[in-house]
Amino acid sequence: MWRVVYTGQRPHYENIALDRVMLDLKAEGKIPNTIRFLQFKPECVLVGFHQSVEEEVRTEYTQREGIQVGRRITGGGAIYFDELQIGWEVIADRRDIKGGSFEEITAKICNGVARGLRKLGINASFRPRNDIEVEGRKISGTGGVFEGSAFLYQGTLLVDMNVERMLKSLQIPVEKLTSKGIKSAEDRIEWVKRLLGYIPPKEEVFSAILQGLAEELGITYSWGDLTDEELKLMEEKRDYFASEEWIYHVKSSAKDSDVLFGIHRCPGGTFRVSVKLDTKTKVLEQVIINGDFFVKPQRLIYDLEAYLKHTPLQDVEKRIREFFEGRDWEALNLTVDDFINAVMFPIRKAEGLDLGLEKKRLNNIIASIGGGLKENLQKAKVMLLPYCAKPRWCDYRHLDDCGECGGCSVGDAYRLAYQKGMIPITITSFELLRDTLLWCAQNGYTYIGHCCYEFYEKRYEIFSKASEQGANGVLFDIVGTTCYSLGVEEEEKAYHGEFTVELDLIKEDMYRVMSLKPDVDTQTQKVKRRNFDFSPNFVDFKPSYYKKPKAVPTPEEDMTRTSMQKEVFKGEATIGDQSVSFRSAVELLVKWIKSAENPTVVIGPLLFWDWQEEELLQKGRVLREIIEKVGRFNVKVLPDYRPKLKKYDPSVEMDPPNPHHAILHGKHDLTILVGVHCYRTDFVIRLLKKHTDTKVVALCGLYGHPSADLSTSFTDAQKLEEILKLL
Repeated sequence: MWRVVYTGQRPHYENIALDRVMLDLKAEGKIPNTIRFLQFKPECVLVGFHQSVEEEVRTEYTQREGIQVGRRITGGGAIYFDELQIGWEVIADRRDIKGGSFEEITAKICNGVARGLRKLGINASFRPRNDIEVEGRKISGTGGVFEGSAFLYQGTLLVDMNVERMLKSLQIPVEKLTSKGIKSAEDRIEWVKRLLGYIPPKEEVFSAILQGLAEELGITYSWGDLTDEELKLMEEKRDYFASEEWIYHVKSSAKDSDVLFGIHRCPGGTFRVSVKLDTKTKVLEQVIINGDFFVKPQRLIYDLEAYLKHTPLQDVEKRIREFFEGRDWEALNLTVDDFINAVMFPIRKAEGLDLGLEKKRLNNIIASIGGGLKENLQKAKVMLLPYCAKPRWCDYRHLDDCGECGGCSVGDAYRLAYQKGMIPITITSFELLRDTLLWCAQNGYTYIGHCCYEFYEKRYEIFSKASEQGANGVLFDIVGTTCYSLGVEEEEKAYHGEFTVELDLIKEDMYRVMSLKPDVDTQTQKVKRRNFDFSPNFVDFKPSYYKKPKAVPTPEEDMTRTSMQKEVFKGEATIGDQSVSFRSAVELLVKWIKSAENPTVVIGPLLFWDWQEEELLQKGRVLREIIEKVGRFNVKVLPDYRPKLKKYDPSVEMDPPNPHHAILHGKHDLTILVGVHCYRTDFVIRLLKKHTDTKVVALCGLYGHPSADLSTSFTDAQKLEEILKLL
């Protein structure tokens, strides 16, 4: 007979103290197998046993909001608890669970909880490695810890969620903190209230989960209470689990000149590893490992760290294999190779010594992805540069271009790239980075990139995916106060292109490592800058305050950033995400135009400017005829993609980072985008669909945008003529 207890709403340190006490007493045979339900009050963030608070929690936000921070005795990632969420735990002897391995116990218990949720009318199922999901959306994350033959396996049932508060408490990519990102996060998780339309009594939830576990595990149970010994030991241990000694005992990866550090991700979790090397004798003196993973016993990591001390670098892999050989250990979806890759990741940075880098500068190499450092540097064809390293006053700050005026290190990088026969590209948004990496992969290009460590850690997947597709690269650190160190508000600004702090490239390292590549004839490599002026078709729509900049996004910039559009190309037109004929699409578009109460046309740089290309001029002339024939369009211009840091008029111009402001200001029910670069069009569509009710139409000159309500592909002057005739 198993015991069931509900220990009520408690602060995190009491709940964690009870976890420790109950697991220890079970290991000693002093308590029966137990299913425990628990809740947290006040709200808190709990990091996993192997995690660093500094690397997982936005402490400036939690402190400001009064959200407590604690540490679990189980591994895994950081989680947010408010007073509504329900925790469930199984504390038992593994010999009483058929199979008894970590993976088997995980599957049995998660399947049992999922079975119980189905009794509530929630179509839940187990998703390895350790989630319970509803149609692909996580409703319960889980994890466990072993103590001898005893184990504690626990999970969180999301009852109702303040997703924004959860995301702002955790160190996660900033796009999840935008309105779009919050919607994206909501699409990845699920909670009881959203599924059922109400919050059932907790007793009903307990009963359903108990029935599911009983059926899956083949057990019987009865309700009971904590023993006097459990309560006494909890009181004795609660202060320790509330102490900084416990909560902060895992330190963040050391980042001083004598320590190399790196991040490695795999199906079993995330490793953050710091190593101290004696580069003269080529010996690993010390290693520190932390991160988001599950291992048994918990001291396995500490024992491995001790075992690897003073190991010759050439023997590190062999020593790791020796450590695990014959050892009694278990992990969830981790292999010995994962530990080897994690430890070797920072060690491989020492290759920079052979390139002339000083030891203290090796951590300026963030990562060599998909190949050795020297190999990737020699093959590099593309140089990726962050817009935030350009001065605020620079007309090129938000352009994939550079005037090479000598006013910043980006200009030096452009000149060096041309000197080495490379293609320099300024990354002005996450979308542009995504498209550029795909473009590199499709062309077999290796890249050299510049970003901060925080960006790499949060965008690890996009670089890893690009490498799998064929784009290897080397990333170097940048210097200055990054948006990540300034808090969530500045990080969100950076995502929208509004971050105003100026960072700097590390030129000394850049010049030293680039000496590996031979010089080429710069006259044949350098891109000729385009002449441009206001288009005669739309010059009268120019805001009175707008001054012509030194540079704007060119047609060539659009042509080299279309890899992602090719991936989603659905033919000559789409309505929603359905492929249709061009004729069907424009017939519907004409109906929308005629029925719209307040339609607007947004004219982008490709048509707002005169590029001395007859095809674009003719397209602009036909668009002007459409505007005049309809007579009701409010015309807005988007002449470049610089943020409007000063006042602007939303009735005539769109702010690139906040396109929805102009649409909301004009109360437009139909928005037609023409002449906007593809990567920017994607961004505009997402924000308009999130923040407004307007129908969004993209008359695209290239592969189209299925994310719009209506989109046409390869829309030239002739196709615009067809729209004009139907009007």
